[in-house]
Amino acid sequence: MKLLVALVNALHLRRAYHSFPLVNPALPARADIEPTPYCTFRCPHCPATASAAPAARTHLSIESFRAILDQLSGVYRIKLVGLGEPLLNPDFFDMVRAARHQRVRVLTTTNGSLLTPERRRELLACGLNHVNISIDAANPSTHARLRPGSELEQIGEGVAALVRERGRRSHPKIRVWHVIQRESTPEIPDLVARCIEWDVDALLCTAKLTNFGLTSLETIVRERRALTEELGQVLPEARRRAAAAGLEFRCPEGPPVPRKPAESKPCRWPWGRTFITARGEVLPCPYAGGPDGLVLGRLLPTDGEAVQTFAEIWNGPAMQRLREQVRTGHNPAFCRACYLGWEG
Repeated sequence: MKLLVALVNALHLRRAYHSFPLVNPALPARADIEPTPYCTFRCPHCPATASAAPAARTHLSIESFRAILDQLSGVYRIKLVGLGEPLLNPDFFDMVRAARHQRVRVLTTTNGSLLTPERRRELLACGLNHVNISIDAANPSTHARLRPGSELEQIGEGVAALVRERGRRSHPKIRVWHVIQRESTPEIPDLVARCIEWDVDALLCTAKLTNFGLTSLETIVRERRALTEELGQVLPEARRRAAAAGLEFRCPEGPPVPRKPAESKPCRWPWGRTFITARGEVLPCPYAGGPDGLVLGRLLPTDGEAVQTFAEIWNGPAMQRLREQVRTGHNPAFCRACYLGWEG
């Protein structure tokens, strides 16, 4: 029955991607759900470092996760990740099992600081399809500056052990996830070498797609053009090393430069994907969680706020206003760093 519902939803979703209606008959096919806002690092580029007082934070419980999952009948893939470190949530592995029981694919991204033997065993046994380990540099000192509180050598030992303990099994896929930044761009070839040493399945490099509405468009364009030039100097060597070792290596030639609305199609997130925080807040996407982020509604009772069903929020007034903004090119502030049409 679940597969039939997902198939019918996918047909509605395909039509929605062509017409971009304000009221969408399709539910999201993919969802990012935040297990926790707590983290082991204090990264300066993350809004969780400077926002959300500890008293306002909470883990997502397994009971709340199941309640949310029951409302997402069209979802076939869930990313269990948000602003925090997922493995801090004691219910994390039960969440994976609950989703897999409903035949939903599950991915997560961890910062690698908690890859203890016990957690490694759980990661390999719970049914995850992909595990991404987020690593921002190849040099330990650079990594510690970009991710205060991190120890790259300790993270690398955990990654290598996870791959070794998986053995010849094909799942979960174990990949390194790297956010391109100017300070660490010269180290990308050396990061390829580390990934080869750890024997991971892939190194995936991605552009930093959000500024949470805090930087001017002109500054974003200027910085990204400079970064494109710097990438051009290191990518040939990085690709050569990866190809010689048979490592899957994906990296854009440069970060996307935001384009004028007339030059691109509307972003698909408001029609096919969603982001739900650990507090049960429904947001348009993971990049809308900064100071000017837009909360569309709440699924869980907090601070006396009214609770709605996901279906009510998905086609409610706030979402319809957002869809009208996006399809006409009048995007809200938190969209400014993303280039229109990004599909992720």
